[in-house]
This record gives sequence, structure tokens and C-alpha cells, in this order.
Amino acid sequence: MIYKNIDELAKQVGGALRLTTLIISRARQIVKKSPVLVVTDTDDPARIAFLELMQSKIKLKENGEQEKKVLGSKKTESTEKA
Repeated sequence: MIYKNIDELAKQVGGALRLTTLIISRARQIVKKSPVLVVTDTDDPARIAFLELMQSKIKLKENGEQEKKVLGSKKTESTEKA
């Protein structure tokens, strides 16, 4: 598994505030029983969201909304190009 520095993750999403927003937003979705996109042994929603971000399973859209990215999905790949 590739681990990224917290500063790299902040740059990836556009800053520390956006990083925090993304992780909190995703953690809330996980609490509401949204499917988890990574294999993990923890049940902490914030840690799961952080792991998803580190593995590039989620990212922030340009308008600030969260986008889930499932690797290998043609539907997701075609919407990313749009």
C-alpha cells in the first residue's frame, strides 16, 4: 500500500481545509452505511475515510462535492473525463 504524507494529501485536494472537509464528509457517509471502498480492520469512519483518500479511492470535485472513485469502473472513468 502506498502511504502519502499529510502535506501531499492536502495539496492533492487543494489545502488542509478541503482535506478536513473531505474526510469529515466521507466519514459521515460511512456512518450512514455507505459502502467502504477499502479493506481494513478498523471500524473508525474517519480512519476509513483517510485510508480511502490515501489509496485514491475518493477525491474532491471542482465544485467542492465529494466524488467516490471505484477503480476499474468504466462508468466512473467516463464521468471523470467530463
